[in-house]
Amino acid sequence: MFPEIPDVLQRIDALCAHRGDVLLVCERELYTMTDFANRYTKEPVRFVVGLSLVIRAFEDRYSKLDGRFLAALSRLFAQNVRIYAYPMTALDLWESIQGFSTLDWGWSETNGWVSAHQLRPPAPLGHLYAYLLASNFLVPTERREKDRAFAGTSP
Repeated sequence: MFPEIPDVLQRIDALCAHRGDVLLVCERELYTMTDFANRYTKEPVRFVVGLSLVIRAFEDRYSKLDGRFLAALSRLFAQNVRIYAYPMTALDLWESIQGFSTLDWGWSETNGWVSAHQLRPPAPLGHLYAYLLASNFLVPTERREKDRAFAGTSP
């Protein structure tokens, strides 16, 4: 499920308003984008994604890599990379992961919204997820009423 074009443009405008450069990609294996971005910049690389892509990243099998999941994570978080995960409505999140999620992810919600802090991955992924949050490799963003740019579904 992809967001509508006006929603994507609104998200890009919100990021540009913070004086950041934006590269829009449609790549579900973000670890490949780390190498690509680092070829062209020495600046910090920040990916802004919805929670459904975070879940997909934890569930993908990464069969092209010898080390599979852990190899993908080591490539993704190399060289000053962070992932900023924006919140989604619980309904949008549930609908977004129905086509691929095979694990029993849980979450709590606040006023119908779910943030990265509220996701509960199944064991043993929960330990790794908690580490990524605690070390700020995975940075939850918060929804603000005045900023609707990150509302809705995620790519």
